[in-house]
Amino acid sequence: MKVAAARFAVLIGIVLASSPILSAQLDPETSKAWDQYIQSVQSQMQQRATGAAPFLWIDEAPGRRDAVRQGQTLVQPAQKDSPAKVGRGLVFDWTGAVFFPNTTIRHIFKILNQFDRYDQFYNPAVVSAKLLEDTGRTQRFSVVVSDKTAFINTTVESEYSSETTCLDELRCYNLIHSTRIQQIENYNSPEEHKLPPDEGFLWRLYSIQRYEEQDGGVYAELETIALTRDVPIELRWLIRPVLRHLPRNSMLGTLQKTRSAVCAGENPSQPEQPTRKNEAALARSPGNTAAASWR
Repeated sequence: MKVAAARFAVLIGIVLASSPILSAQLDPETSKAWDQYIQSVQSQMQQRATGAAPFLWIDEAPGRRDAVRQGQTLVQPAQKDSPAKVGRGLVFDWTGAVFFPNTTIRHIFKILNQFDRYDQFYNPAVVSAKLLEDTGRTQRFSVVVSDKTAFINTTVESEYSSETTCLDELRCYNLIHSTRIQQIENYNSPEEHKLPPDEGFLWRLYSIQRYEEQDGGVYAELETIALTRDVPIELRWLIRPVLRHLPRNSMLGTLQKTRSAVCAGENPSQPEQPTRKNEAALARSPGNTAAASWR
């Protein structure tokens, strides 16, 4: 699920890659507007965490939880007019929900922490993934995502920081944000080279993963937010309808592949004991008992 943002942003990039833009560098005005947008998203997550709002998005409307419990994968844009214009860029903000039967949050974390298997879980979009650092509550990891059409091959290498918080033994959430994004030109060829950060079609990625263990399984939600360059005025009539469908299809595919990976993995019948490393993390983070012991 951590790769959904990168994957649909790459798909967006395939559409934008042939557009006649001489410069796609992120400017301070757009960066500031992005930061304000994310602050609003973080405030909403804080309300969910404190009980001021439902913890799960599926509980905000009648029928959503039942639909997900029965096996449907729900995906919806956060705003009616998606993507949203922010400064000189576009923000794609989508939320998806899925139910993993006969499993636990502990098991899901165990599967999703197998970064070296992401190329299997999310084949063929993910080329590689690597865990760079794990302190117990926080992680740093990298992902290379590549998608191609008949004419264009677009590849992005990105690094992320992830922080896990568990409200109790049955509810946890992850906050994940990009720390570096670089578009790779002419990938897997002698002319391969990376563009400088903030100069490709994709500028920023942010996602929130929420998990609730209930009803014999786990309800999982993914909110993915991507900041990309804008579409030229002369091409908006052609490209914008396509951009409304790409994120939905990508998130659907990512959620379904994640469910397949979780359900196919060996689910231990007995809880695992915390490691010494996680016990140390627990001591440093007294408000995150479950996060420290389940990672």
